[in-house]
Amino acid sequence: SSGINAEWPLRPGLGQIAAQAKIHEIALNVLCGLNNMSFYNKEGSLFAKHRTLLTDFLIRLLAVNNVAITIETLGVLGNLAQYHDVAEKLAQDKHVFEIAATLLDSENSDLVYKSCGLLVNITKYKEFHEKLPSKIVTQCVEVLCDVGMLDVELSTVTLFLLWNILYLKEMKTTEEERAKLLTVLHDYTEHTYCDT
Repeated sequence: SSGINAEWPLRPGLGQIAAQAKIHEIALNVLCGLNNMSFYNKEGSLFAKHRTLLTDFLIRLLAVNNVAITIETLGVLGNLAQYHDVAEKLAQDKHVFEIAATLLDSENSDLVYKSCGLLVNITKYKEFHEKLPSKIVTQCVEVLCDVGMLDVELSTVTLFLLWNILYLKEMKTTEEERAKLLTVLHDYTEHTYCDT
């Protein structure tokens, strides 16, 4: 990075910024490749064999302050969480649930979508429900209220997450949460787009 700094002798911090941007770009390209490989991977593949090692690495990447990297990291973790041992590892790390649940409140629909996808694959296992934050049902209902049918994919994955949470009956919901959810679901079925 000293060569980069030499170009801007009056601003020594720019070299570090440029180097950091390049590192983020490389990390993002690697993550995009991992995301594709993890989506199409098969049991017995090299990717599947080393999934716990990869999961450890990816959990650390969630701390990087870069939205694109976070989106891709959540995507790979979501794909890997289809394996029980990976879902268990993620559920044991309280920060993963905290980050995923916090991102459900994000303004960025891609972050919300990937967080929901990760949580869908973890919540299909009943034993991990006790680790979920108590406000997750309310957050899911808020996502449905916010996006409606403007984002069908996000609504669908959010409904899958709600299904996993509520169908397995491990989490208790309040009367208010149930009433709001029923109202939202009623609104979804009342609109003309449901008739097509």
